[in-house]
Amino acid sequence: MGSADRWPDLTGKSWAHKTTPEMTDAEVDDARATYEAVGRADYESEWLRRHGLPEDYGD
Repeated sequence: MGSADRWPDLTGKSWAHKTTPEMTDAEVDDARATYEAVGRADYESEWLRRHGLPEDYGD
C-alpha cells in the first residue's frame, strides 16, 4: 500500500466535516497541508483555485 492510500488524522480539525465551499481560506490551507503530509493531493486544486491559479497548474 502506497502513501497515497493513507488517510490523515482529522482529529480536532475544524474543517473535517465541512464541504469545501464552507471552508475558510485558512482551513483550506490546513487541509492541503494535512493531506499533503501523508502523500495525498485531495485539496490541491481548491488551494490553487483560491490562490488565483488554475486547478491544473503545474501538471
